[in-house]
Amino acid sequence: NYSGLVAARFFMGVFEAGVGPAAPIILSFFYLRHELAWRTALFYGSSTFAGAFGGLIAYGVAKNLTHESLAPWQLLFIIEGIPTIFLGIVTIFVLPNAPETLERWFVTPEEKQVAIERSRSGHNTDNSLLDKRQLFAALKDHKNLFTCLIYIGLNIPLASYTSFLPTIVKLMGYEDAKAQLMTVPPYACAIVCVFAVCWNSDRTRRRGFHVAGSALVACIGYILLISSGNVKANYTGACFVAMGLYPIIPLMLSWVANNNVGHTKRAVSIALLNTFGQCFATVGTQIYKTPTAPRFFMGYGVCLAFTVVMIVFSLVLTFVLNRENNRRDEQYGEPKPLTPEEQQEAIDNGIYDDHSSFRYFI
Repeated sequence: NYSGLVAARFFMGVFEAGVGPAAPIILSFFYLRHELAWRTALFYGSSTFAGAFGGLIAYGVAKNLTHESLAPWQLLFIIEGIPTIFLGIVTIFVLPNAPETLERWFVTPEEKQVAIERSRSGHNTDNSLLDKRQLFAALKDHKNLFTCLIYIGLNIPLASYTSFLPTIVKLMGYEDAKAQLMTVPPYACAIVCVFAVCWNSDRTRRRGFHVAGSALVACIGYILLISSGNVKANYTGACFVAMGLYPIIPLMLSWVANNNVGHTKRAVSIALLNTFGQCFATVGTQIYKTPTAPRFFMGYGVCLAFTVVMIVFSLVLTFVLNRENNRRDEQYGEPKPLTPEEQQEAIDNGIYDDHSSFRYFI
């Protein structure tokens, strides 16, 4: 019944809420700053892959599996839920918290030391479990205001994507199982873009321009959706939207992780990003009203506006960070690598990423 569904979905959300913010934090302990977007893309790209693969599974279940007492959608929940539960249990035992706990991976002492040194070079010398000063520093950091605004601009169209894609597929004449199959290509296009964009972002060590460029691709998609009444053109527009939106998730998470020093400050900054993004995602689920189908002018228009918001604020943040880097170069000269002791001293003194030797990823 409805109340049971709401209760189940509530607790499902509660227990998986920490997974998204925790993943880039853990990855930042093991990878250098210019390696993080690609690794985060591997994690979040898998969810995009699941969007494509889930359609294939749904097609297979609807076409081939029957049960006396279970509906196809119930079978689908069981089939897709078992791997999640299994991997959740396995993860407890095999996923290391930090390079210092790599014994579980049976690495040699030399390999462990290399991992520790790499982690330290990525500004991971903080030895505090929870630092209240870092918490308040994250809340007062103007960079986090910009990143939250960008992420709000992302999550509203992202949350609404699953609302209009089935409608477009249905208008193309596909029903039931075949309709599930036709949801695969947009996600497949998105997977390619997630990996390609994030790889290039790491290669060039630039985040902001890649966020703005991806949002521009999504803009093109929404313009196609608004301007054309042709169903095939709308489907193409939906592919452009997916190709533009999904790469921004790992780009933003790695950007925030790159530019916040201190475990607590980094964790709180990423949590802020996700909290504001997910809260405003509820807006995205309400902008596609049935009376406006099948053209959904209001929904597409709202999403287009927020993709423009992403472009503007990502470029503004890029300008602000680049200006600060130039100021530090002029005032302090070329940055010199800090020893682990110097990094820890900067954290203990509440300097964090304001240190004269720290340069922001732009």
